[in-house]
Amino acid sequence: MRLSESNPLYREKLTIWRIFSLFPLLSALAGGHVWRWFAINIPMNIGGVGGTFTSDIDIIARLHDYPNSQEWFYKTWEVKVSILLKNGEARSLKSGKTKRTITQLKSYKEFGSPDVNLLDVYICESEFMKNNPFPPPIMSNLLNKKYSELTSEGFGYQLLPFEHDKEGNNDFGLKAIRFGQNYFQRTSNLLSSANFGFRQPFSRLVNDINIFYDGISGFKNHPHKPFRQIVYCRNCHTFQLINMKTEFLCPNCRDNFIGQS
Repeated sequence: MRLSESNPLYREKLTIWRIFSLFPLLSALAGGHVWRWFAINIPMNIGGVGGTFTSDIDIIARLHDYPNSQEWFYKTWEVKVSILLKNGEARSLKSGKTKRTITQLKSYKEFGSPDVNLLDVYICESEFMKNNPFPPPIMSNLLNKKYSELTSEGFGYQLLPFEHDKEGNNDFGLKAIRFGQNYFQRTSNLLSSANFGFRQPFSRLVNDINIFYDGISGFKNHPHKPFRQIVYCRNCHTFQLINMKTEFLCPNCRDNFIGQS
């Protein structure tokens, strides 16, 4: 099934799964940095760590600015998904939900994340990029509004457009970056987040993730460890390290990650 035709209840998770199964999209999020790990759909209150915080963090990354720095740093994203049709029209732009999105980002900040970002993902119908500029004119007013509000709050803002279609179980027509035209550089990183400080309870949560990740058998048994993602199974209450291109079930209890809420 095409992502644009998927059930809206699961589209965001399916889209995140697709991003982390395709290296061009994964590396776009890393932004040229070395990454230790990415963690996906992580509840703030695992094991009571988050106290009164009850929501999820869509994406957490542990990154390294080598060779400019010897320190690791953390970045978080709230993900929103919209659809762009090949005729330039749009669906699911969520134009009336900017206030709610800002509230969600404030929750990340209050939780202690030092680098808080909105990631607007645009699933483009096949041939959209051939027929239209990005962003298309229909998005202009909304982007300006979001840019203004995110700037005033100090949050980062990234766009991730990619053209996607399917034939059977195979992807085809994927386009994310046009290097010759600096396409992605122009459209991706609109705003950088302010430094809100690395604080609890976020610091405790990522410490638990680091303990899990570092405790997994070494590269001999996991040759592609940096290309697997950390997820949390709500059914058996465990972290898991999976290949998001091929794995949708918890390796421990076999529950479906996509359907968990």
